[in-house]
Amino acid sequence: MNRIELIQEVFKKTNFKNYLEIGCHKGLSFLPIKARYKFAVDPQFQIPTTRKLKWLSRVPYNINNKYFEETSDDFFLKREAQLKKIKQLDVVLIDGLHTYRASLKDVLNSLKYLNKQGMIIMHDCYPPFKAAALPTDNYPSPEEQKGVEGWTGQWCGDVWKTIVYLRKSLPDMVDACVIDTDYGLGYVRLKGKIERNKLIIDEKLFAEIDQLTYDDLAKDPQLMINIKSAEYTETIIEDMANLNN
Repeated sequence: MNRIELIQEVFKKTNFKNYLEIGCHKGLSFLPIKARYKFAVDPQFQIPTTRKLKWLSRVPYNINNKYFEETSDDFFLKREAQLKKIKQLDVVLIDGLHTYRASLKDVLNSLKYLNKQGMIIMHDCYPPFKAAALPTDNYPSPEEQKGVEGWTGQWCGDVWKTIVYLRKSLPDMVDACVIDTDYGLGYVRLKGKIERNKLIIDEKLFAEIDQLTYDDLAKDPQLMINIKSAEYTETIIEDMANLNN
């Protein structure tokens, strides 16, 4: 089950209405989702009008879509009033810049508005091989690619470190794991009261975790990211359905 299938099943089995996607880009995962209110964030959308029209006919809820062509940092900074008006985000997909810091900031910002029974899904949390886990500030340049043994064009970056951080920094506030499917789906849910003072990056802990390497992850993914089998998606759907109906 990939991220689109998981998110769609959760909306199908619950009374959730609000969906936020960070890193929408071409709309490939955003447009198919059947949720009443959807919000897309990307600094450079590349969604053809023909694709929007196709999915509008298949998913009429797409008429309500809101698009924010800006970075996720700017979105959370400039749209606070709008987010408070929404009241809560039921499901958030984070698939933006594949870096530790960017993904962590997106999770911490999303937690401020997350439905207490909702969920955050993060893409690319279990790179399939070392080259795909290359930690850079952006998609590897052609020069960087040449120097990476085994480079295939697949780039997950070091998003996985965000799961490590959450498990160390917020163990009483969130449950966090990675499901071994679709390049690793990070799964984050609230389990305690949101403490906003903890939703600020602890730079000392951040730096400590940033020293970890792909080899550390590959050696013990259970310890690092609380890896779960692909079948765990069924448990998530069942739990969500029980809590929200």
